Amino acid sequence: MNRLPTPIYILLGLAIGIGLGLAIGWVFWPTEFTDANPTVLEDRYRRDYVQLIADGYALDNNLVLAQQRIADLGEDGEAYLLQVLIEMILRQEDEAAIRRLTRLANDIGQYTPAMDPYLPTEPEATP
Repeated sequence: MNRLPTPIYILLGLAIGIGLGLAIGWVFWPTEFTDANPTVLEDRYRRDYVQLIADGYALDNNLVLAQQRIADLGEDGEAYLLQVLIEMILRQEDEAAIRRLTRLANDIGQYTPAMDPYLPTEPEATP
């Protein structure tokens, strides 16, 4: 009876192990993320989250809910909102999005002079 060389057994064992590992990880017990905390998001997704908060606030005007969502970003949530806003102003991105972020930042008490052109102007009083 001819025996297969040892390297063949090693390669066969590795192939079976990798195949079982992938099947278990992807098919039988895949990782599912639910209710993830926004503090663990990558920077680009945190930026999107901040913009979504401003979009939601523009639609429902619920300042308490917007503040809660900003707080979910962590201790630096309000500062991060201001950072995203300033970066968008400097890159001169979507003006409507900048206006929504400016309104939210202003309403929660964050201010920078760069916001002035995007703040809503009050109508002049007629005598």
